[in-house]
Amino acid sequence: MTMTSGASTAQIRTERDLCYGEAAIGHGTDKPGVRALRMDAYLPAGAAPPTGRPALVLAHGGAYHRGAKDRDEFDQDGAHNTPVHEYCARFAARGYACFSIGYRLTQERAAPQAWPIKRDRGSSSRERIDWVRAQLGLPPASHEELLNGVEAAYADVASAFRFIGENAARWGIDTERMAIGGFSAGGFAAAYAAFALGVPAAALIGLSAGMDEEDAAYYVHGGRGLPPVLLFCGEHDLPAIPPRAEALASRAAQAGLGMRHYVVPGKPHFYDRAAPVMLQQSTMAGGETCATVEEAMVRFLDDALVRPSVGVARLEAFAQAWTRHDIDALMDCMADDCVFHSGAGPDASGTRYIGRAAVRTGFLRAWADFPDAQWTRARHVVTGRRGMSEWTFVGTRASDGQRVEVDGCDLFTFHGDKIRVKDSWRKQRS
Repeated sequence: MTMTSGASTAQIRTERDLCYGEAAIGHGTDKPGVRALRMDAYLPAGAAPPTGRPALVLAHGGAYHRGAKDRDEFDQDGAHNTPVHEYCARFAARGYACFSIGYRLTQERAAPQAWPIKRDRGSSSRERIDWVRAQLGLPPASHEELLNGVEAAYADVASAFRFIGENAARWGIDTERMAIGGFSAGGFAAAYAAFALGVPAAALIGLSAGMDEEDAAYYVHGGRGLPPVLLFCGEHDLPAIPPRAEALASRAAQAGLGMRHYVVPGKPHFYDRAAPVMLQQSTMAGGETCATVEEAMVRFLDDALVRPSVGVARLEAFAQAWTRHDIDALMDCMADDCVFHSGAGPDASGTRYIGRAAVRTGFLRAWADFPDAQWTRARHVVTGRRGMSEWTFVGTRASDGQRVEVDGCDLFTFHGDKIRVKDSWRKQRS
C-alpha cells in the first residue's frame, strides 16, 4: 500500500460533487430551506483488492466560515498549508479511497442540532472566527449562530462518513479500515464526529485540531473501539489550537488509545505536507523516525489500519491459556500497545491496565486472588476488528475460601493478528 513521498497522482480517478445528504439552512431568517451536502472522491485507478481498500475521509479548514472541499489553501507570512484535496489525491495514489468533504458554513445559518454536542454551551473560542468574518465582510455573529455553525459542521462530517460506510461497496472500501480527519475546523469536526457522534472510524488525523478540554474529558472515555489519534500543531500555531490538541492527546493516552502528537517547528497555523516534524508525545512506537507531516501521516495510517486477521481459533487458544494459568501464552496473544479493562468479580474495581507490563500484572492478579480459577464453557464470535467471548468463571477466593461462580464476557478489539483491547464484563451469581 505504501509508496514513496513522490507517489504520482496521474493515474487516480475522481468523482466530483457527490451528494451525501441534505441539511437545513436559513435558520432564523425569512428564507429557511435545505441544501445538498456534497463531497469529492479521489480513487485509485485500478480495481479494489478482494479484501477492500482502506479509506481516508478528510474535511477542509477555514474557521467554519470559508474554504471548500476543493479549495482550502491559505497563507500566513509566507507559510501555506497543503489543501485537503491534495492530501486526498496523494493518498489515493497510495491505494486509499479518499473523500474531501464539504459541509455547511456558519453564515448559512444552520438550524440547531436536535441534541447538543459541545458540553460548554455558554462560551466559545471566537477570536479567529471574528477575524475571518471581518475578512469576509460579515457582521459579528451571535454566540448562538456560531454554536449552531460549529455543531452543524460536526454533524455534516459525521453524516458524510456514515454515507461512505453505507455505500462502501461502490468504491471497494474495507469498512474496518476507514480513517477520518481534516485541517483546522475540519480536523475539529472529524474529532467530534469520531468521539462525540460515534462514527466508527478506525483512525483519526487532526492537522492543527483537537477538542475542547471539557469535551475531551467527557467523550474520550475508554479504549472500547475508539480510534487511535494523530495530531499536529505548528510551533507558532493559533493560541486556541495547542491547548485543545493537548487536551485530546492527553485524554487519548489516559484512555489507552494509540496516539502520536507532533509539533511542526517554526510554522504557524499553516504548514505543508513536506514540513519537518518533531514528535512531542506518543503511546505508539515508531513515530520517532518520521521526518515530515506527510511521512507521519503515512506511517500512522499504515500502523493504525492494519487489516484484522484474528479468528475464533485465536480466542479459543486465549481462553484455554486462562484456564492453564499460562501467562506467556496469554501475552503472546496481545498487541504491544494492549489495554485490559477488568470487570466485576475477581476485580470489582474495574481497573484499566495500559501497556504490556501493566496488562501482564492485571492478568496475574486473577490467579493470585483465585488460585484454582477456571474459565469454562467458552464460546466465541469474531467480526472484523471486534470479537466477543462468553464464559463461566469458577474459583475459590484466597482471602476467605468462598467458592465463586461468575457468568461473563470479554469484548475484544483487534490489531492485525493480535488482541489490542480486552474489556471484561461479569455478573456474579449468588
